[in-house]
Amino acid sequence: MSWRGWKRYIRFSAAPSKSRQWRLAGFSIFTGGSPSACAQSARPACAWYNTDAMLQLPANTRGKAPIDLPLLLSVIAISIGGVLAIRSVVISDPSGPLFIRKQIIGIVAGVIGLSVFAFNDYKILLPRLSLFLSVVNVGLLAIVFKLGHAAKGAQRWIPLGPVQFQPSEVAKLVVIIALGVFLARRRGEITRPKTMFGSLGVILAPFALIFLQPDLGTGLVIISIWFGMVFVAGMRLRHVAIVVAAGLLLFSALWSTGKIKDYQKQRLTSFINPAADPRDTGYHLRQSQIAIGAGQVTGQGYGRGMQASGHFIPEQHTDFIFTVVGEEGGFVGAISLLALYLFALMRCVWVMAMTKDYFGRLLVAGVVSLLGFHIIVNIGMTMGVMPVTGVPLPFFSYGLSALLIDFSAIGIVLSVARRTQDTIF
Repeated sequence: MSWRGWKRYIRFSAAPSKSRQWRLAGFSIFTGGSPSACAQSARPACAWYNTDAMLQLPANTRGKAPIDLPLLLSVIAISIGGVLAIRSVVISDPSGPLFIRKQIIGIVAGVIGLSVFAFNDYKILLPRLSLFLSVVNVGLLAIVFKLGHAAKGAQRWIPLGPVQFQPSEVAKLVVIIALGVFLARRRGEITRPKTMFGSLGVILAPFALIFLQPDLGTGLVIISIWFGMVFVAGMRLRHVAIVVAAGLLLFSALWSTGKIKDYQKQRLTSFINPAADPRDTGYHLRQSQIAIGAGQVTGQGYGRGMQASGHFIPEQHTDFIFTVVGEEGGFVGAISLLALYLFALMRCVWVMAMTKDYFGRLLVAGVVSLLGFHIIVNIGMTMGVMPVTGVPLPFFSYGLSALLIDFSAIGIVLSVARRTQDTIF
């Protein structure tokens, strides 16, 4: 309903403690005051809400803060480091310059996507686009099975001329937007079971289509986004525990019936016993650990890594890119990269903590869950403490689709930060 339509049903009147009182559907909603003003009201059906969280009401008109430069510069610095790491890996490859150019194009496209989200009001833009993006993304995920390019046992990419487009990457951002809109519109019912099942319904179609590609790693990312967002939303932990138990039972059934592919099983178990799969995943892990250990404290120097130059590690410019940092930069280089990631994540958490808008808080929680899961799993798998799931390192691994989505996700965080009441600089 438009704002003019809402004005027909809302009547303004004076309220205690110099706050404003809105009467809507039998409730007195106070803005600009505090919960104590509501408690002092004689009306029995009185509740205090932050109206910025109500998507039906118009966006606030507070002044916009400047772009959060520390957050923006930190992710740009990470992406530049990624270009340098990729160059070190592909420098001896005849097609190496093409990889570098594509990565730079991906960064430029990502910054454009970041700008689109950062300089638009997320409370106006995202609710309007939510349904459209969800339908289009499900359609693209379905088209993959017909027109998609298959490689290494999975069908995930749609060829678009010289580049490959991966709809499952887009699904991550679309799920954050769609789930945020769904939960924000049901804030008053967040503890009810029907809200929990409804939120699962939001992620069901993209998760199922991604799982069937098969792409277990991205499917787990979708689940991590759901967990992070419903936790911040305030869903009851016992409801979440029920979902976890049901998910484990379902996963066990899929494992025992062969729906989980053999190579996926090997990836999930080889980090416990690499010798069980010495020619594939176990080999990846051993070579990855050798590369990181060879770096010692200060590393072997840029472009001098034996594992990188010798191409002993498969997919080193994508999933195992962190081994380049560990081998050539050593402990100092690895810690420096981790410090940049930690700074960016803590900046996002700070925005989430400072914003008064429920919808904005949910969006930032989804972005933190997305990036945090990627960072922990990717770096963990290169060190042999996490399963190999094919999850790229944000802003660092080679991949145009991933770069576009990672930067766009940060753009949403910047949009929330610019419209936060408190100064966060």
